[in-house]
Amino acid sequence: MVENQNISETILSEINSSIFFKEFTFDKTEFYPEDGQKELADNLVSLDELLFVYQVKERNSKTAKGKADNWFQNKVLKKAKNQIKDTVNYLQLYDQIPIKNRRNQSIKISKGKNQKIRKIIIYKCDIQLSDKNSKTKFYHSKEVDIIHIFEISDYYNICNFLITPKELDDYLEFRENFISANPEFIKNCKEQYLLAHFIHTDNPKIIDKKYLIRMEQFDPDIESYDMSKFLNIFHEKIRGDKNQDYHQIITEIAKLRRYELSAFKERFFDTIELAKKNELNLPFRFYCQRTDCAFTFIPLIVEHISNWENALINITEIYKYKRKSTKAIGVICFKKDDFIDLNWTLFKHDWKYDAELEELVKKTDIGYDKGQIKQVPRYKFKPN
Repeated sequence: MVENQNISETILSEINSSIFFKEFTFDKTEFYPEDGQKELADNLVSLDELLFVYQVKERNSKTAKGKADNWFQNKVLKKAKNQIKDTVNYLQLYDQIPIKNRRNQSIKISKGKNQKIRKIIIYKCDIQLSDKNSKTKFYHSKEVDIIHIFEISDYYNICNFLITPKELDDYLEFRENFISANPEFIKNCKEQYLLAHFIHTDNPKIIDKKYLIRMEQFDPDIESYDMSKFLNIFHEKIRGDKNQDYHQIITEIAKLRRYELSAFKERFFDTIELAKKNELNLPFRFYCQRTDCAFTFIPLIVEHISNWENALINITEIYKYKRKSTKAIGVICFKKDDFIDLNWTLFKHDWKYDAELEELVKKTDIGYDKGQIKQVPRYKFKPN
């Protein structure tokens, strides 16, 4: 726990490190440029092109003075807003800001050229706020645009449904679009409606209160895509020369939406099972067009393990070339004595024509289907 954190900051750090993983969650946000010590917002999440900035405010009646609504106006709508504005300015002023993530790894944070910062205030108030303040969902700042405002229990509930980083980013994008499309409706609707609407459709122009009722049939389908247990110990499992690639590999996995992650999980564990049985099989493959990353999963029989490194590199590179992707991740799995050995590789560079790889793609595609773009539902619902 970070010293001087209030309860809400601690809860937020736990929620974010669960949904975003500890690699991408930061709650020690002091940094030391040449012009003196600075501090970013209470909590940051940085995951490649995703950047979330959180400021937390908590009212405690034992120490608070004055009315709760005054506290909300002064601490949430003014002070927290200004702290977020300062953070955005720091990210623009300094090229790279070194801070430590929840694994105590020093990571340099920066604002990418095409990166949109999601700005969020989380608050916890021990006294009931006025109707107007309790229904406040955003603050429109001239300097930093829309700032999302969440009561902490609403944020916790959202993260129970949207359990991948990209899903939360999609929700915040939808929320901003909904605010613009329905400025009057947003003033009185509850967060539960916005979440139900988003899970049914990300079209902000269709308002239907039946979405709330149908949430009873929502099927989280967690088992099909949950990789949290494995990803939480991934840093312990990757070793040797590939350790330098670990952060980039887990980044590409963490960026997947739930049914992209389902494709990863299915192939990953099928590969392990084949390795356990020492069964010969073609590699499993899939390509995530949205993130431009190709994935290969290679089960290897014991008789071939002396050549595992060449197999891993060659098969991964060939599939990357086939998909003309900028990134490719490969994992090879084989039985070694009484345990299963996993080894990873990462390719990250622009595609360019290569005559040798062109021929290898033709030769190695024998036995594979042509591949197809699968359309899957954003979310599942149980039948009535």
